[in-house]
Amino acid sequence: MTVEPFRSIINPDDAKFAAPASMNAAIQQYCRDTNQPVPETPAQVCRCIFDSLALRYKQVFQWVQEFAPFRLDVLHIIGGGSQNKYLNQFTANSTGATVLAGPQECTAIGNIMMQAKAAGIVSDIWQMRAIIANSIEMVKYEPQDKAAWDAAYQKYLDIVS
Repeated sequence: MTVEPFRSIINPDDAKFAAPASMNAAIQQYCRDTNQPVPETPAQVCRCIFDSLALRYKQVFQWVQEFAPFRLDVLHIIGGGSQNKYLNQFTANSTGATVLAGPQECTAIGNIMMQAKAAGIVSDIWQMRAIIANSIEMVKYEPQDKAAWDAAYQKYLDIVS
């Protein structure tokens, strides 16, 4: 089933979404309040969430870029979220950055590396990072559909402002 992209957009960080009794109802009310089409089907709600998260990531990514003394063109997504192929591709599309997804079990890997350091097996963080980079296969997502995502970002800014 294909669902229209950018039909309904929310600010995922709005307080309305902190702990609603029904997330679907909260999303629908937000769309009513902002004069947007109300997502009715589960597919429309999911597309609204994925589009909105990726557009929010772009906004935050731009804020981070303002503070960086160099251009950021790669975004690493780690933990459980690194397994969501759709959101990772949407994030690449939205931010215009290459997304590298993985590792999923980063907490466990970090713990193992700290134990290796304590045991004298590795000497520093750079060696730990090299071991991890050589041991974990990352999935790479390249930006696509720049014009559509740029237009959607302007719509997002108009809605959340």
